[in-house]
Amino acid sequence: MKPTSSPSKRLFPPLRPRWWRARFLWIGVLCLAVVLLFGSFRAAYGAYRAYMGRPPDQVHLSWVTDPARSFTVLWHTHRPNTASLIEYRRQGETQWRQEIGMIRRATPNGSLHEVTIADLTPNTTYEYRLKGDFYGNVWSNVFQVKTAPAAGPADFDAVYVADTGLVGRRDGLATGTAQVVAEIAKLKPFLVLAGGDYAYYDKDRRYATLDKTIDVWFNQMMPVFSQSPVMPTYGNHEAILKENYTTWLERFATPAGFDHQRNYSFDIGNVHFVSIFAVYEEQGLNPAVLDWLEQDLQAAQAAGQTWLIPFMHVSAFAEGASHPSNLALRAQLGPLFERFGVKLVLSSHDQAYERTYPLVNVPEQNQPTTRELACYTLEEGTTWLKVSPGGKESNKSNHFSVFEADPSPWVAVRDNTQHVFAQLQFAASGSLAVNVFGVKGDGASPALVDAFMYTNGRCE
Repeated sequence: MKPTSSPSKRLFPPLRPRWWRARFLWIGVLCLAVVLLFGSFRAAYGAYRAYMGRPPDQVHLSWVTDPARSFTVLWHTHRPNTASLIEYRRQGETQWRQEIGMIRRATPNGSLHEVTIADLTPNTTYEYRLKGDFYGNVWSNVFQVKTAPAAGPADFDAVYVADTGLVGRRDGLATGTAQVVAEIAKLKPFLVLAGGDYAYYDKDRRYATLDKTIDVWFNQMMPVFSQSPVMPTYGNHEAILKENYTTWLERFATPAGFDHQRNYSFDIGNVHFVSIFAVYEEQGLNPAVLDWLEQDLQAAQAAGQTWLIPFMHVSAFAEGASHPSNLALRAQLGPLFERFGVKLVLSSHDQAYERTYPLVNVPEQNQPTTRELACYTLEEGTTWLKVSPGGKESNKSNHFSVFEADPSPWVAVRDNTQHVFAQLQFAASGSLAVNVFGVKGDGASPALVDAFMYTNGRCE
C-alpha cells in the first residue's frame, strides 16, 4: 500500500531554503534597477536631443550696406559648429532661397552668426528663417523684414528707446521693461534706434558674466529686433561702467563709420540718421569726431537729404537731477546742428522725459523760435528730445529722475512719472510727426505723453 502524506504536510508544505527566497528578492531588485536605468537613459537622451536640437535665439536685424537692397541678421546657436544658414523668400513666394553666412564670434556657450542678404528689391517684405542646432530639422520661426524705400521722400516710422535694463531686477527698478518691449513689438516699427544703457551689468549680476547678461538682453529684445532692424548708439554703461564696448560692438552689425564703429550714419528714404558716441557726463566730443560729424552732415545735406536725425545717449539738454545737461556737448553740437538745419536731436541718459521748444543761438541764448507746442515749420529751430527711461528707473533716486522746481525757459514738455519711447513718423508729403508714449508697467494702455510735428508746409 502506497503511503499517503499526512494532513499537516499537505496544509503546511515545507519552507524553501533562505537562499531560494533571496533569489526572488534579487531578481526584483534587478528588474527595478533596469526600469530606473532605462527611465534615466530616456530622460538623458531626451535632454540630449533637446540640447542638440535647440532653435536659434537672440535673433536681431540690422543694416550694414544699403538698407533699400539688403538686410543683415545676427543670431545665436548653442553649438559652436552649427552652420550659419539662412533661408529667405519674398512674401507670397513658396520657394526658399538659401545663403550661408559666417560665425561672427564664438561665445562661452555657442556661436554668434551673421549673414547679409543683398540684391533685394526696395520697399519689399521678405520672410526669413534660421537653421538651429543640428539634431533633426530644427529652424527658427518664420520672421518678416521689410527693405527700405528707395532714395527720396517716403513713408516709414522709427522708434527710439533707451535705458531699458533687464526684466526681473532684484532691486525692483525695471518696473517698465517688459511692457515697453511688448508695446514696441505691437507697433512693429520699420526701424528701432537704440539709445544705449541696455543691461546695466554693473548693478545687475544675476547672470554672472557680461556675455551671459548680453545674451539675456538680446533674448529679451528679440520680439522687437527679429522684425525691426535695430541701429544702436552706446551709453556710459556699455563704454565705461564695468562693461566692455568691444563685447557689445561684436553683438551689433553697423556700417563701419568712424572710430571703430563708435560713430556711423545711414540713410532711409530722404532721412539721414547719425549715431554719435556721447557717453560722458561732462566731457564733449574730441575734435576728430567733430570733424567727422561735420563732414558727414555736409555730405548728407549735399545729397539732398531732407531730415538729419542725430541720436546719442548723453543729453545736451536735461534738467533732471540724476544726469543734468552736458554743457560741453551743448556748446559743440548746438551751433553745428543749427548750421546744417537739424530739426530733431534724440538722446536719453537722465531717467525722465523732456522736450525743448525749437531753439536757435545754442548755447549762448537757447532762444525758442516759437512757444507753440504742436506744429513747427522748417524755418523753426532745433528741438532737443530726451527720451528716458525705457524700462529701468534711476539707481540714484530709486525712481525717476527728480526735476528742479521751475523749468528753464527752453523747456516745452517734461514728465518724470513713467517709462517712455518715441515714435517718429516720416511722410513722403514732407512732415515728421513725433509721438511719445508712456507706460507705468502695470499693463494699462500706453498714454500719449507728447505729440508734435515738423512740416515743410504750413501749420494750420
